[in-house]
Amino acid sequence: MPWKITPFKNIISIKKWLKEIKQRRKEEGRLQRAEVHAAISVSGVAAALAAIAAENSKKDEYSSTAKEAAVASAAALVAAQCAKVAEAMGAKREQLSSVIGSAMSGTNASDILTLTAAAATSLKGASTLKARSGCKNRLNGSAPILPIEDNNDLDFNFEKHRTILAKGTELSVETPDGNYTVRTVSVTLNNEAKVMLKIRKLNLLRSKKESIVLDLHAELYKDSETEDSNTCYLIVLTTSRGTFKLDMADDYQRYKTWATTINHMLMLSTSFTKYELQYYKT
Repeated sequence: MPWKITPFKNIISIKKWLKEIKQRRKEEGRLQRAEVHAAISVSGVAAALAAIAAENSKKDEYSSTAKEAAVASAAALVAAQCAKVAEAMGAKREQLSSVIGSAMSGTNASDILTLTAAAATSLKGASTLKARSGCKNRLNGSAPILPIEDNNDLDFNFEKHRTILAKGTELSVETPDGNYTVRTVSVTLNNEAKVMLKIRKLNLLRSKKESIVLDLHAELYKDSETEDSNTCYLIVLTTSRGTFKLDMADDYQRYKTWATTINHMLMLSTSFTKYELQYYKT
């Protein structure tokens, strides 16, 4: 029989998602600001070095070598590119101009050491934030990939499991545009050799959206909201309308039933003729 999720549990899940999305956006904004600040700091160092190189090449115009001129030209190019990168990352021109102007006006050893130390600190801070955000394995593509198990178990009843998936159940779904929602989900194998994913809003029979399943894999994640941090499962479906992620939570039996049955459907869709598929008509 299909699994049921109570409305109360659905509300908790939605609240959890909203909180999670808000926190993720906050972390992304913080990381972006840190990376922009680091880029501006590096631009300041590059501008200071370019100013020093240009100053050295002009001290004695007659005794300056081609090497000094080349170094000055290269330093100016690097400084210009650093400024462009910082601007592309979101730095404002006024902010860049202020930092670069200040850096070029102080070209003694003490100023250079201060600029370098500040840039190194900014880079380290941005790197730390990026590494921290990379450890978040909740409903994202960085989750460990789990291979789909073969369905050669003696107790595997494809017809029974196919009926379960065709009837559908309420699941947490991540849509191709990155939204998280609770929907009634079903999967069928039709008589045209296509595996169909059908998603509709709760209690609305006529709002069904269909897509053709092309491939699947599974991902693991840890649910940080639970005390025991159980391993949870995502079934990731590549479809004609984008990638959908079906959250099986920590229910391994449900995950195994859905993943194994969909995998079997995909194998049938590539090996059976339309005539043979009439026996699996939904």
